[in-house]
Amino acid sequence: MMEKIKQVLIIDDDPINNIIFQKLSEFIDFAEEIIPFISAVDSLDYLQKLEESQTTPPNIIFLDIRMPIVNGWEFLERLSQLNKNHYFDSMAIYMLTSSSEQSDINKARNYSLVTDYIVKPLSTEKLEEIKEKMLPQTA
Repeated sequence: MMEKIKQVLIIDDDPINNIIFQKLSEFIDFAEEIIPFISAVDSLDYLQKLEESQTTPPNIIFLDIRMPIVNGWEFLERLSQLNKNHYFDSMAIYMLTSSSEQSDINKARNYSLVTDYIVKPLSTEKLEEIKEKMLPQTA
């Protein structure tokens, strides 16, 4: 059986995008657990509780940029503040966005927590590539 990534958060204010993500993930056995959030605020609360209880953080976060109340950039700022003890350093954050603007791509590179920048739509090929990067190769 193919190994799966343990836990993935998807943070996107469009529930349809979250459903599509879950379907693509199931299709390629991407993750054991996918936790969708339509609010960056709720996801930050969740991450803070994990840190307080010293529960292992998710392996990957897929983060939309354009969201109401707290957008992707503000999420990263707040997460950086929560990350005082480097608790979240093991997480890979993928910006998953409809913006292909170079300024956004450059901005994402300024965050050490951001692993990559993906312009929607997400493909199963891209997910496979991420999975291969994340999981230690077994001979």
